[in-house]
Amino acid sequence: MLKKYNALWGELLQYNDVEMEGRRFSAYLLIVSAVSFLAVAALLYQAPLFALLGGLAVFGAIHILVYTYLILGANSRASKVEEVLPDFLSLVASNIRSGLTPDKALIVSAREEFGPLTAAINKAGKHSITGMPLEQVIMGIGEHIRSNVLEKTIRLIVEGLHSGGDMADLLEKTALDIRKFRSVRREINSIILNYVLFIVAAITFGAPLLYGVSTFLVDIMLLIKGKIGVGAQGASALAGSVGIFKGKLALTSEGVTLFASSAIIITVFFGCMAVGVMSSGRRVEGLKYFPMLALIALGILFGIRFALSAILGGMLSGGI
Repeated sequence: MLKKYNALWGELLQYNDVEMEGRRFSAYLLIVSAVSFLAVAALLYQAPLFALLGGLAVFGAIHILVYTYLILGANSRASKVEEVLPDFLSLVASNIRSGLTPDKALIVSAREEFGPLTAAINKAGKHSITGMPLEQVIMGIGEHIRSNVLEKTIRLIVEGLHSGGDMADLLEKTALDIRKFRSVRREINSIILNYVLFIVAAITFGAPLLYGVSTFLVDIMLLIKGKIGVGAQGASALAGSVGIFKGKLALTSEGVTLFASSAIIITVFFGCMAVGVMSSGRRVEGLKYFPMLALIALGILFGIRFALSAILGGMLSGGI
């Protein structure tokens, strides 16, 4: 279990081009999480159950935040590589046609403007100097980049080398196919843009608006119940027999507001994941919008409550 834990973080660090051992990073992460767990437990020591739950929540939240950050970083590097990959393949094909060997063409084509792809090629190119076969050198390019497009491209090139095909022609056709794929993906993204905007509007504006109005209505009902409870005997009898005023009401204004805030945060979280799946095919990609959209949604919730309280609060306090 511990080996898998270390391997997970080591792989993510590798995809982010971070020169640190996974075991060392895992140790730091566990120490920080454990200290945070103990700090929260110490603050809530008077309530052992809440101390345990709060500590576990903080422990898990730290791991989730670090994992999300590393995944987003790896996906960002992969997107940059996929963006320049067709140009790189075309350049390699041109260098091969000019008379360079495939391994030298790879190294010469690694320009600074290709970003993370250049770094990966330079690392793989060092192995070619030691006499490593070209197929293994090419396969090593994708070890530090989390990209399905790059992985499939490398596999296709290696298979073409094994079959004895024309390397330059194969690279040109692969670059053309990647450009066509990117063009199709842009068209798909433009089609689903309306659905993405609808989801964002629903989780950012629609849900907070409904929760803001509903929680304010609960506040009104609690206020009316409190006024009736201290009124005349006939009003008290009415309170005990009609609708929600019947019996003891366990709701509180703070509890309802906390529930609404929690529901909005959860809704925004899963809505962002849906946006990520629809726009890029990766759930994690949508989480980069979560902090901003969550703050906007909570701001609208409390803004609606404040506006309704300012408009209707005086009327209610004076009329009841």
